[in-house]
Amino acid sequence: MAVRSLRVASAYRDFCRAVQTTFANDASAQRQLRAETARMLRKHATSMSEDLLVDDLKSGTDMIRYEIVQASLNPETSNYRAHVNQDHLSRGDVLNLLTPEEALRKKS
Repeated sequence: MAVRSLRVASAYRDFCRAVQTTFANDASAQRQLRAETARMLRKHATSMSEDLLVDDLKSGTDMIRYEIVQASLNPETSNYRAHVNQDHLSRGDVLNLLTPEEALRKKS
């Protein structure tokens, strides 16, 4: 079933923009996220209200936009470089980037 709501379409478009920005170098992840989200929207279009669909899309958009930080490997140094963008900084939350060793010590 098709979702026929301008509000849902707008929220989905914003979701797709967040996916495109966050996963700029990973076209496969972009396609998979968009396709799976569209499939779930169609599946739940009749059982969820428009407000719930929009709220779920906005929640997913916020998670992708603000909570996922991509990284790339520098083959020369074998270190990863986190790609923090303005969206991550705009929320005012602290990004705690620990080395694997620091993360293990913190868990203990």
